[in-house]
Amino acid sequence: MTNHKLRNFSLRMAVFHALLKIKFQSERNIESPFETQSVIMATFVICILLYATTLCTPYFPELIDDINLLAGSLATILLTFILFPGLGWVVIVIWVIFFVKLVYRAIGKFCQLYHEMSSTSDLFNRVFLGHQAHQNEERNGSTANNNWHASLALAIGVLLPLMPLKYPQSTKPLETHSALMLILIIAVLVYATAWEIEHHPQTNNNNSSIHPIIVTKISLFSGSLVTVVLVLLIVPAIGWFILLVWTLFLMKQIYEACQMLHQLNRSISLVSYVFNEEFGPGAHLSLGRNGLAA
Repeated sequence: MTNHKLRNFSLRMAVFHALLKIKFQSERNIESPFETQSVIMATFVICILLYATTLCTPYFPELIDDINLLAGSLATILLTFILFPGLGWVVIVIWVIFFVKLVYRAIGKFCQLYHEMSSTSDLFNRVFLGHQAHQNEERNGSTANNNWHASLALAIGVLLPLMPLKYPQSTKPLETHSALMLILIIAVLVYATAWEIEHHPQTNNNNSSIHPIIVTKISLFSGSLVTVVLVLLIVPAIGWFILLVWTLFLMKQIYEACQMLHQLNRSISLVSYVFNEEFGPGAHLSLGRNGLAA
C-alpha cells in the first residue's frame, strides 16, 4: 500500500514540477512563486513533510491515514492553484468540504468508541492501537527502515526540483549559501555511503552486531539532514524550526548512546575486577598465604 501511494504521489509531483518549470523558468519576466505566493509555497513544503512523515508512522493508523490523504491532496491542490488559479479555487473548496467531512467522521468515531467501551482503559487501548503497530514495526526493523528511506527519498525528490524556482539564474545558492550547500553535499555523500553499507549483504548478515545499528542511525540522520537543509534553503522560517527539532532528536540519540557506553564500560569493569580477583596476581598471593597458614 505504501509503495502504491509513493508511486502515485511521485507521478503527480513529477507532472506538476514539469509544468512549474515550463511556466516560471521558460519566461524570465515571471516572478518566482516563492516571491509572489510565499504563503502557498510554505504551506506546500509543510504538506510534503507531513505526507512523508505519515507514510512511516505506525501510531494511530486510521488517523494517520486520514492526515496522509489530506496532506497529499492539499499539496497537489496548492500546485494546481499556482498553475491555474481559477481551477485551484474550485478544488480548494471541494478539499475544504472533504476536510470538514473527515473531521466530523473522526468526532463521530470517537463518540461511538466512548459509548461502546465499558471502561476508560478499554477506550485507551482502542484509541492507541498504534502501540501494537509500533511493536510490530520494531520486531521487523528492516521494514521500518525501508519505509523511512522511502519517505526521505520522496521528500528529497520533491523538494530538490524546487531549488531552481527559489533561486533563478541570477542567484547562485553555491555563492549566497555556501555553508549550507557544503553541508548538503556532505550529508548526501554520507547518506549514500551509509545506505549502501546498510544494504550490503555482509552488513545484513551481522544482525547480532552493533555495527548495523550504528550504520542505520547514521544513514537515517544524514538523510533527514539533507531534507532539513533543503527546507532551510527553500523556506528558511520553516527550516530553522525543523532544524531545531532535528537537533533535539540527535541530542537524544547521542545521550542514549552515551548511556549505553557507560553501562557497557561498567559491565566491562565489573568483569575485569572479578577476573582479577579470581585469576590475577592477587589471587595467587592470597592462595599462597592461605597455604602457609594451613
